[in-house]
Amino acid sequence: MKIVINSHIRSDIARGYFLESIQAYTEYKNYEFIIVIGGYYDLSEYQISKQDNITYIKANHNSIDFTGLIALLELYSQESEYYLYLHDTCKVGPDFFRKLQLINIDNISSLSLTRFPSMSMGIYSQKIINKNKDFLLSRKNKDENMLYQFKKWAIEEEDRVFKNDPNTRIIDNHHNRITTGPTDYYGTGTMRIVEYYSNLDLYKIKSCWGQGISLGN
Repeated sequence: MKIVINSHIRSDIARGYFLESIQAYTEYKNYEFIIVIGGYYDLSEYQISKQDNITYIKANHNSIDFTGLIALLELYSQESEYYLYLHDTCKVGPDFFRKLQLINIDNISSLSLTRFPSMSMGIYSQKIINKNKDFLLSRKNKDENMLYQFKKWAIEEEDRVFKNDPNTRIIDNHHNRITTGPTDYYGTGTMRIVEYYSNLDLYKIKSCWGQGISLGN
């Protein structure tokens, strides 16, 4: 299973926090990471580089929560592959890798992180991504002037791929979120809450929590 991080060109602070959290544990070296960074509108196509076990993909679109999924659709094809899909505004705890390793993905098409809404985070098979080709490509945004509309759609269509999968399940049937904050977690002036998911020892730092539409994660 590969770990895919959905990110954005202006999210270097959050991305740095996330990388620091995973690199604190030696187990991270056993996984391949794919970090998809949206918002490079000037590129004619994806730009791919690699550093150790991390592949960086600069995407010439900003499709909000779907940027990474669209990149997987357009760049990868092996239907036997699975991905844990997260956002850069996450942090892992010391038990993250152990809990991830315990997840049985045999005959699974997708697993959402928690009950709806899960911010489209969870485990996807390449097969289920390919099956949602038409929807995902319809949400590929290459026009920065359309960003607000695409953000609105992303909120309305949260977990859409999971909802399109009749066989989807929730990781360890997780339903209880522990929420703290709000605080200026990244020191950027944006107030965020922190949600904790015990089934993966994972934290999500959220700027969109009933405060209207935010253009960040």
